[in-house]
Amino acid sequence: MYNHGFLKVASAVPVVTLGDPFSNVRQIIRMLSLMEERKIGVALLPELAITGYSAGDLFFQKYLLDESDKAISFLLSNNPFSGVVILGTVFNYEEVLYNCAFVIQKDRIIGIVPKIFLPQTKEFYESRWFASGEEIVKKVSHVEYLGQTIPFGNLVFEDLTKKVRFGTEVCADIWAPVSPHTELYANDCQIVFNPSASDDYIGKADIRRMLIASTSYKWNGAYVYVSTGASESSSEVVFSGHKIIAESGKIIADDDELSLNNEFVVADIDVDRLKNERRNNGWFKLAKDIIRKNSKNRFQKVTFHLPFEGRFIFETKMNRFPLAPHDPKLLQKAIDLSAVALVKRLMHAKTDKVVIGVSGGLDSTLALLTAVNAMKKMSLPRGNILAVTMPAAQTSTKTLANARELMRILKVSNKEIPVEEEVIASLAKIGHNGSDKNITFENAYARYRTMVLMNLANESKAIVVGTSDMSEIALGWSTFNGDHMAMYGVNGGITKTLVIALLRHYATNHPELKDVLKSILATPISPELSAMDQKTEDVIGKYEVNDFILYRFIQGGDTPERIAFLLEETFNLGESESKLYVRRFIKRFFQNQFKRLTSPESVKILPISLSPRTELRLVGDVNYLEEPSVKTK
Repeated sequence: MYNHGFLKVASAVPVVTLGDPFSNVRQIIRMLSLMEERKIGVALLPELAITGYSAGDLFFQKYLLDESDKAISFLLSNNPFSGVVILGTVFNYEEVLYNCAFVIQKDRIIGIVPKIFLPQTKEFYESRWFASGEEIVKKVSHVEYLGQTIPFGNLVFEDLTKKVRFGTEVCADIWAPVSPHTELYANDCQIVFNPSASDDYIGKADIRRMLIASTSYKWNGAYVYVSTGASESSSEVVFSGHKIIAESGKIIADDDELSLNNEFVVADIDVDRLKNERRNNGWFKLAKDIIRKNSKNRFQKVTFHLPFEGRFIFETKMNRFPLAPHDPKLLQKAIDLSAVALVKRLMHAKTDKVVIGVSGGLDSTLALLTAVNAMKKMSLPRGNILAVTMPAAQTSTKTLANARELMRILKVSNKEIPVEEEVIASLAKIGHNGSDKNITFENAYARYRTMVLMNLANESKAIVVGTSDMSEIALGWSTFNGDHMAMYGVNGGITKTLVIALLRHYATNHPELKDVLKSILATPISPELSAMDQKTEDVIGKYEVNDFILYRFIQGGDTPERIAFLLEETFNLGESESKLYVRRFIKRFFQNQFKRLTSPESVKILPISLSPRTELRLVGDVNYLEEPSVKTK
């Protein structure tokens, strides 16, 4: 139900028999039994789920109100669900009827929230039967109902550990220009639930999605919505049964299929991530202060018990590649962003030439393709690109062959400059024997190659385009003042997993490049600094895992403990291996901040960036966790 910062929620549509509360409650209990088996934490059911939304003037009849009360009492006595239930029903307060959301846990009603905005247009005419809760919530804070004293009005529900807070508004409240959810989010709710009765017609489902996604995005919150279904009535409209769960602008569960049966969807809300996004969101802080300062409403906090599970079971596996979209449109957008950025830099530098070191590896291949695209946008010949290979004893025949073939197909200017003799000579001058394959040996090659590129750029009146990607930048996998340095970086906003996805995209859409790109993609990632068979991932681990950690660490704000848990769940790693990945990443990430402080400029491509000038404001000697507390049990 809740653990590791995740909350499992359900959006549920029961079969409705109009005007028959007991029949409806039995359907609800049947659904709650299923949701208990699924270990749901909070279950949302529709507006006026006890009576049916379309009861019309039957709402005036005492028998329906009495039957509704008895049905609620029956639900409280026979509730099989240990989590929290939110459902809609009519509430009679001093002979004025209110359309309300009841919040229930086991045999207690822990809160009642009246609907504020009553639709009275076109197919809806609620003000005939109900009063808005706008005024009564200012006067009444508790009501007596079924022998219980119940909080009423503007309520924020907070679990006993104070880790999860939610609120509720009813149906049209979200459609209003000024909605109750703004104050709920401003009063620290991470989630807003909405029991609704929304009819269906062509195009309306997309409007609901847009409204709910944008609401959750603006507030770095989650929004759970459900409408009553087609079993309600077909007198004048068909109700949609639309079930939507959104998190920070992304719809994570969505079902608008018309059905006459009991249906529900389930999703896992990442509550801890929402908290992290709010901490990083300047306008959230300001909006919260402004709204709370100017609001005339006062919110009561209502506590509830949120059952914990020993280990959270996800509905679906997390995306293993959160920083590598596979949608062709998004991949093309990344390609265009990189190319346009390089064009702008060339215009500013008043040059039309670039120099790139091409190794035959993934990153330099993508940088070269970006340069080709930039030249195309500037209507310049590809010969303005000087691609340079600098083989040494450690360079494999395969990578060198790939580099040569790539340059041939792309028809760029090229040079091949062997560097072995010069590097060994430079090592001898500092007393290195040239055979000890230590860090000095490796860095000498990287620094010498960078020097050659810089000299060529000066000679050609060009700029050196850097090839380091965001994953390497995160892990410090570069030689300081070697491949770490360039006059402009085109890959700095692109992770290794996205580099791979982009090259696959190129291979699919450019047949002339297919064979060489397949060869490059099939070659193990290697710096080739100390040996031909040197493999990067043997040292730092798999890039797909490190990119996942990077995303969770920066975007999710996750603790080492939480990341290790997610690695186990997402990549089926063992506990000790997950701990190792997290410890290694955190140590390398903080130890290498000094490199990021002097890294070349590179535009943002993904939702996160490691730029020291914009998004990652850390000093070079910031402390880091040598031995983070990583526990998964």
